[in-house]
Amino acid sequence: MFMLPGRDLLLLGAFLVLCCFSSPLMADEEKPDGGKDAALPSATAEETGEPVTDLSKESAIDLVERLRQLNRQSPEGDTREEMFKNYRQTQEETLKIAQILFEKTVAAKESKELNFSAIALEAKFRAMMILARLGEQRPSADPFLNLATEGDQLYQATLGEDDFQAAGRSVQIVVETLRAAGLLEAPDAAKQVKTFLEKVSQDRRPQVAAFAKQQLLQSQLQLSPNSDTAEVDRVVEVLEKKYVDHPVDPEDVQVIMEVLTQIEQLGQTSQAVGLSKFFADKFSKSDNPQIQQFALVLAGTARRLELPGNAMKLSGTFLDGSPLDWASYRGKVVLVDFWATWCGPCRAEFPNVIANYEKYHDKGFDVIGINLDDEKSTVEAFLEKEELPWKTLFSDQAGETGFNNPLARRYGISGIPTVILVDREGKVVSLNARGPELGRLLAEQFDGKQDGGSAGS
Repeated sequence: MFMLPGRDLLLLGAFLVLCCFSSPLMADEEKPDGGKDAALPSATAEETGEPVTDLSKESAIDLVERLRQLNRQSPEGDTREEMFKNYRQTQEETLKIAQILFEKTVAAKESKELNFSAIALEAKFRAMMILARLGEQRPSADPFLNLATEGDQLYQATLGEDDFQAAGRSVQIVVETLRAAGLLEAPDAAKQVKTFLEKVSQDRRPQVAAFAKQQLLQSQLQLSPNSDTAEVDRVVEVLEKKYVDHPVDPEDVQVIMEVLTQIEQLGQTSQAVGLSKFFADKFSKSDNPQIQQFALVLAGTARRLELPGNAMKLSGTFLDGSPLDWASYRGKVVLVDFWATWCGPCRAEFPNVIANYEKYHDKGFDVIGINLDDEKSTVEAFLEKEELPWKTLFSDQAGETGFNNPLARRYGISGIPTVILVDREGKVVSLNARGPELGRLLAEQFDGKQDGGSAGS
């Protein structure tokens, strides 16, 4: 079976996810009678002797329903080969129905009909992606380029409409299909994306133009899990050059924050710190109060990323009402754990932390939890049941619950679990002391071992 390179698989998978959840009409929902989906005319209807429905005579809503059912249909067959064959047939049937739906509705003048066209193109894209993954040979970029042309046709059809939905979806279709074509080595795909988005950024509808500008910026800032330092440096240069003398538009903030998160996750700490400080300064000077709030987040992010090798300041009140005496923890190795009861990965990490606590507590290991729930009673009920052996900080002051916790704001915590390991001198050792890494770090701290491992090893 043909398989794309790892980076391409990741990006193509991301495109597929975008399409799968783009339309509420394609959602997986129960039938009112709780029964099975109605029978669909399959690609093998002629072979079974069943009558073949003339799909071109069906209404748009009926065709949408057929696409929804196909999207829910599980592959059938007794062997892997039979299931793959059935799955391919389902995707081919999807392509056929979606094309009929598109041709039936794209010439319409009403936004509802044009949204049906968008559903059709999204279904086509999803099916094409799946067939590309199932194919024996490298797929051609041509079908994706053709789909981008249909997406542009849909965008043109929306120009007389004030409704944003169909227009926005058409823009997304064009951009994602051209990016997929680019991954399949279509030579001018990136240029076509840029040209198309520059055109749409002049749209008379403010929402559509803003969306195009956001996509245009995003296309200039593409990073992947395999991006190296040179790619990150390029993105940093693009951002700093664009905004050094230019205010940040509200629609750009989300893109900028996503890029900063990607750079941090890539381990490019110095670039993440520099860019966080750059935009913290820019955001703080904005006239928009919401953008100003992001300045505080980025200042905290930079502060957190600069913690390794430096002291961490903590203060607050434990759930029992007693104040934290951070100085009393000197001489201990401390894990500072930002968590919440609703955070599955946080709870999943507790057994590992408990195992290490039991192994090293007598040697001087301790944990301070910093809970980011909204309700104190929720945390108390959870801890009463789980009986965690360490103390937990919680602020129930107005405006200080959840991610507005003062310590979460101070260190720019935007995702949990965030676990920070502090050594005996109060200096940070690691910003990601989770899983086997926690055991390895504690082995270094207490046993002088360099290989370490999990507490259970």
